Formats: sequence, C-alpha cells, structure tokens
Amino acid sequence: MKVCITYWYHSCFILESDKKVMLFDYPGRGIDDSLDEKINSLVKDSELYVFISHSHGDHFSPDVVKFSSKAEKTNFILADDVPVKRMIDKTHSPSSNVSFTEVKPDESHRIDDLKVRTWKSNDAGVAFLIYLEGKKIYFAGDLAKWNWPEWDEQKVKEHVEVFDDVVEELEQEGIDIAFSNMDERLPSWAGPIEFIERVKPKYFIPMHTFGNESWIDDLIGSEIKADSEIFHYEKSGDRFFCDI
Repeated sequence: MKVCITYWYHSCFILESDKKVMLFDYPGRGIDDSLDEKINSLVKDSELYVFISHSHGDHFSPDVVKFSSKAEKTNFILADDVPVKRMIDKTHSPSSNVSFTEVKPDESHRIDDLKVRTWKSNDAGVAFLIYLEGKKIYFAGDLAKWNWPEWDEQKVKEHVEVFDDVVEELEQEGIDIAFSNMDERLPSWAGPIEFIERVKPKYFIPMHTFGNESWIDDLIGSEIKADSEIFHYEKSGDRFFCDI
C-alpha cells in the first residue's frame, strides 16, 4: 500500500491512502488560510477521517469541521474531552455524510472498515492505533516520555511508566507508521530515539515541534540502532511517500 503524509504544523498531518484521507490534530494556531486551502485540496471528494487526540489548543480547533464541506464523507474520531456539541453546532447543517465518534482510553471501535484502538495519554486525551487494510498506524497525540526538569522524581516516574507500558505493547504489534513526539525542551526529547529503537516502525514521523522543524535535523543526525525511515520535514506542506 502506498501512502503520502503531509506535514502542516506541530502535530498536524494528513495521511492519504487511495480515496481515504486522515487528518490528525488540526490545531487552533500555527495554520493560516493558505494552508487551509491546501488541506481543502487534499480532502476534496475523499472519505475523510479526522482524528483529534485531545482538546489542547495546539492539537484541536473546533473549526476543523469546515473541511467536512469538501469531503464526500467525514468521520470525526474524538477523545472524550473534546467539546463535540460545539463542533456539531459549527457544522450548521447536520448531514448524514458527517459522523462523530467519541472515544475513551482503552477502547476499540470499528468505523467503516477501520479498526481504532485507544490508550490513555500521560498528558491529556488518548493515543490511537489505527488498523487500515492490515496495516498499523500509531498516532501518539500527547503521549510521550515527559520528564520535565522542574518535575519531582515521583511525577517523572509516573509519566515515564505510562510511556514505557504503551511502547512495550507496541513492540508486539509490528507498527508500519508511527507518529510520536520529539521535543528538545526535555532531557529525553520526549522519547523519539527510545521509541524508534524499541518499536522499530517501518516509518517514523516526529511531531510536537511547535514549528521548530530544525529539531528534526538533530534526530536525523543521532545514532539510532534501528532501520526506521524518518520523515525529515523542513516546512509546512512537505510531503513524505511511504510503501507499507
């Protein structure tokens, strides 16, 4: 299966596969009208699946509903902290071609021919594992190896344990594409190298950069004991082609 991944900002990406299009964590900042026009061109006449991992403003804007007007059919898959009613109200004209599925941690859902599994994040909301035509796509949301220097030892331990537990499960899954966090403000960078070396996804998509795309240079330049191919994006709109 051939797919194309487009980077927009922070943790917002589009994954295209045949007529299916997945839009992840469209944020309330960092994307302007010109990027919206490009997103519209990609979702036009598609089966659109919009995944929102949680309600933080760098991962969610209720305005994401606007893309449903261009798609043939839209499925919103939303963590249960996302204000669904506010989104439904923004659609203005309820349509049988738009559906909303609220998900909680540790659930499995069948949405058309997709299977979606969730984990509880160690920050907010959920992480997703999406099964698409026998392939496995992981999207972390804000689940990461958070070890902020100002935190006490116990708080760090609790957050790292959640990350480790999910990574341990993913090691057994055989992940094709993994979207996971990289944030150079943390001593661990939020765990991208450990994630790659343990999970060994075929393709690794670093995210959570707040527009600091140069961080990806440091990840590419690191010694990583795994053969995962890394999406080395430099600006909004950069594309990455995968064969999974």
